Order: sequence, then structure tokens, then C-alpha cells
Amino acid sequence: MGAGFTAEPADGSVIAELSALVPTNPFATAGFFEARRQTGCAPWVLALRDDARGLQCGCGAFLRTGRLNRTLEIPSLPSVRAGSPFWDGLREFCAQHGITQLRLDTFASPHEVEIPALGAHCTRRSRCEFVLDLGGDPTAALSANHRRNIRRAQKAGLAVRRATSAEAAIQHQSLVGQSMDRRRSRGEPVRRIGPSLGDSALLQSGAGELFQAVRDSGALSSVLVLRAAKGGYYHSAGTSPEGMAVGASHFLLQSIGIQSRADGAELFNLGGADVESGLARFKQGFGASPVPLPSADCYVGPAWRRWASRGISLWSRRG
Repeated sequence: MGAGFTAEPADGSVIAELSALVPTNPFATAGFFEARRQTGCAPWVLALRDDARGLQCGCGAFLRTGRLNRTLEIPSLPSVRAGSPFWDGLREFCAQHGITQLRLDTFASPHEVEIPALGAHCTRRSRCEFVLDLGGDPTAALSANHRRNIRRAQKAGLAVRRATSAEAAIQHQSLVGQSMDRRRSRGEPVRRIGPSLGDSALLQSGAGELFQAVRDSGALSSVLVLRAAKGGYYHSAGTSPEGMAVGASHFLLQSIGIQSRADGAELFNLGGADVESGLARFKQGFGASPVPLPSADCYVGPAWRRWASRGISLWSRRG
């Protein structure tokens, strides 16, 4: 018999089993599950399980209850094809638990994942992540421009600080804001390309760690990295104008790769970007490989509730 679908409340044992199955995935760690608990979600592990061989694939699923809707978020889908029994199991889980909104993301997912048709009210998107293999020489694949910027940062006396403190988190948010302002001033669309979750919960739970390029104790560039036993994920980042001038972001990402490799990581996922964007070119300049992936937002509840939700949303915007 093949593996069957299971849905288990996320306790320590099943999270440990999932983490061991996908050791490069930071969205399958005990710290990440705890961070989601801290932000008000009820965590589950959805999986295909074989009685003889145990867990075959799985993912975290996080249930949030609102006034009209119950939303199930899956940040990192497992390696399942469109015809997998995983999808029938997910549909049944949604029906049993009164789920109305289903958000399917593929942060750090394997490239084989496929999302089938899940109903009429489903918005599907194509996205792309950039993954750096840490098995080889981390400097070998650097572009000429990245090498120049890294040398500039080294000459400027930058160093790397690793932190989880509230003070470092405040500096991180300030730098992220400065980067977003620069993109808006250039007329670039600023939208979500990574998972949305409070930084403080990620840091307090141990799911994430800040890497910061500093000079004279001041942070010029900062990256929040989600950590797993053998992998990392670029969650959010920001750089000051002063940092831009000395190549701080290039220096910092290169340093994160080197330090992560020393920690035992095999992969560093630089996160998503539009394929033709300058951000994509920046990430590929480190030697990261593009991984095309799907994502989808689906309404799976009754029609009357969908129309009521839309009406409330429109009314709120008018107010």
C-alpha cells in the first residue's frame, strides 16, 4: 500500500520527525512552529505517512480564525505532484475544519511541487527563488561586480555581527524601511516576495538570526536568516545609503554563505525575486540557481461567506 494522508496537531515528536525529513528547510523547524504559535496560529503537520516507512513527505500548516473566515496557511509545500493523495487529504481537512481561505506558498519548497486545480475562486502565481549550493567554493561563482563590491566593503573595514537582540531587530527594521523607500522612489513595485511573519517571534523562538554588516558598531546592512540544521532562508533584508556606497550587502551575503557553510549548512536560499528584476540579477551574482515554483490563494468556503467578506473589505476601505 502507498502512503496515506495524515493531519496531526504539531507536537514536539512530529515536528522533530518533519525536521529530520527535510533538514535544509527552515519552515519545518521547532522554532518556526513556535513562532507561528506566538502570532496566534494553531499549527498542524500535514503529511503522507507509510505505516512501514514513516513520514514520506510533509509540511507545516497554520490555522488562523477570524470573524468570518478560517484561513489555513502552508508556507512551504512538500514535494507533491498534482495527482498526489496529499491534495485529496488537504481538501478533506479543509472541509472538516471549516477552512474558507487556503494560502499555498512554496518558500524553500523543492522544484517538483505542483498545485492542482482547487476550484473556481483560486488565484495562481508563478514565482522564482534563488538557491546557493554551499558544497563548493563560495567565492568561485561570484560575478565580477560582486567581487569588486566585496573588496570595497573589506577595505572600508566592515565586519559581520550575528545577533538576536531587540536592539539589533530595531536596526534591522530601520534598514529594511530604507531599502523599501529607495525602491518606491525608483518607481519599483514593492510587494511581498517572502513569508510575512513578525521578526520578534522568529528571533525569540530561535527560528531566525540576524546577520549584520557593521562598522563602528553601527549596522549598514542587515539580513534576517531563518535557520535549519542544514539550510538557511533569506527572509528580509535592508541596507542604508552608506552601506550601498561601500558594497555592504554584497559583503554580508557572501559572509552569510561562508559562515553558514561552517555551521554545517548545505544550502542557502536567497529567497524570491521577479526573474527579470535587478534583485534577481543581484542574487544570481552569487552563483545562486533559479528555482521556478507555483503558489496559490484559494477560497474554499461557502459562496455567501465569500461575498460577505468582500463586502466588509470594501466597506472598510471606504472608511
